[in-house]
Formats: sequence, structure tokens, C-alpha cells
Amino acid sequence: MKNHRQEQILEILKEKGKVNVHNLSEYFSVTPKTIRRDLEFLEENGELVRIHGGAEMTKTDILRDKPFGVRLNIEAEKKEKIGKEAAMLLKNGQRIFIGAGSTLDYLSSYIDNTNRLYVVTDSITVVNQLNNRSEVEIFMIGGEITKHILGASGTIAENTLKNFWFDMAFISASTVDQEGHLFHRGPAEFGIYKHLAERTTKLVALIDSTKLGKHNFINVAKLRKNDILITDEDADPAFIEALRLQGKEVINPIEINKRRDFMRVHEISSIGKVTLDAFSFYVIIGEMKKAISRRLLNSYYFFYFRTITISFT
Repeated sequence: MKNHRQEQILEILKEKGKVNVHNLSEYFSVTPKTIRRDLEFLEENGELVRIHGGAEMTKTDILRDKPFGVRLNIEAEKKEKIGKEAAMLLKNGQRIFIGAGSTLDYLSSYIDNTNRLYVVTDSITVVNQLNNRSEVEIFMIGGEITKHILGASGTIAENTLKNFWFDMAFISASTVDQEGHLFHRGPAEFGIYKHLAERTTKLVALIDSTKLGKHNFINVAKLRKNDILITDEDADPAFIEALRLQGKEVINPIEINKRRDFMRVHEISSIGKVTLDAFSFYVIIGEMKKAISRRLLNSYYFFYFRTITISFT
């Protein structure tokens, strides 16, 4: 039978999604050893899963019925990085769809007033995130609300989607396999994804590495040639390569950061001047073009080269 402290630990876990031994020992004014015993007991009873330095929620129900706020905190650092990279794909005047889900909520948090955008969404939280962006036009589709993702689904939502065409549709999934099939746990998303695939130039799937190379209950869509998967630095390189061989694009933060680090090597101080020979100039410009074409370099990196003096002598 659980004691009062163990019940409180579970309440904190439900709220945060993950707990730390050190933080819990300070909170309850007990030793880390005592907290570890509590976590062992709760794990034996199937209440949580112990990890290095703490514990996280059990994955037996795959978070299906957990509140959206809890889901938002699961793998939060990975989701935030993925959302940030996704936002860098946006361009002025685009017509986009943003689906419902915790990772997609991070994407919407990085959308600012830099670009004029037309956003269609089935997500209550995305509407709340973008409501104060004056340059973003928002269209909310209706339907039955799926509570664990706070998103609309059903016939009403599907029929509304038939009236739109998108440059990009930002979506997520419970899992994705090596052929690019996207899976969800239930049928609610099936109709939405079917219509999106038919009415979108490019699908962009935001999926963290814990969900790669797996199947789930229902196959709701498949990434097509030139569609994009954005994942995190823990993604299996073999999985990434398998998708790329099929013509799908994979954006991986490790590769992005390596290319950006290369560009930072050439950072120029705004105080002095640097003289480059013509050959070096063309090498750098070539690298910049490759980086931009692969979306590994944002336009603000041009700042680094504005104080360069080119000498062709």
C-alpha cells in the first residue's frame, strides 16, 4: 500500500511527466536513498519507470489518457528543438496547416510576426499561441475535441479541410516506421491525415527519436518523396539514411549544428576588415549556398560576412 509521500510523488509525476531524485529528496526533506526506495516500490507496482537519476511515467498506456499539460513535458527539450527547426521552414505568404499535439505546440510558440502566414489548425492550443500574432491569420476547424491532444476530429473537421490547400502541413504521430508510414493509437486522426495528404504540397512530420522505427495501431498516412521528417539528435543514423534513400528529407539537429558551426568558424568581427583571395571567397559562398539549399543555414548568418573585403589581386 502506498504511503502519503509516494502518493505525492505520483501527483508530481503526473504534473511534470518526469521526476528527479535530488529534487524530490529536497522537497520532502528526506535522503536520496529514501526516495530511491519509494521509486523502486512504485515501479514494482507499475506506477512509473525508473531512469537514471529519477523516474518517468509508465509507457504502458503510451500517454493516451494523460492531460495535454503532462504530455507537453514529456521529452520537452527534444520537442522544443524540433519545433524551433520546423519554424525555420516558414516563409512569407505561406498557407500552412498545424496539427494538434505537444510537439506542434512548441512549433507554434516559435512563430512570430516576421512572416505573413495563413494558418489552419485543429488545435485549441495552437490558436491560443498564435492569437496575439498580428501577421498571422488563423482558421480554426471544428469537430469533436480529442481531449488528450486538445484537437478537433471527426466528420465536421474532415469536411472543413476539403475547402483548403496548403503549402505545408505540420503534423506529428505516435510512431513512424522505416518506410515513412505514420501511425496513431486511435482512429480519430485517420480522416484528418487522409485529407491533408491529398491537399498539401509538402507534409512535415515532427517526431522525436523515441518514436522512430516503430509501428502502432493505425497507419494514418505515409511520408512521400520530398516530404520532411524533423527529429532530434538521438535519432538512429541508419533510420535516417533509410528514409533519405526513399527521397524523403530528414532534418536532424546534429547535422544542422555541424554545418552552422562550420559557418561560425568564418565569423568576422564588425570592428576590423578581412581580406580573402578570390578562391577562398568562392569556397565560402559555395558552402553558404549548399547550407541554404538544405535549410541548414538561416539568412541571419549573412551578417558574419558583411565586413569582409574581397581582394582579387
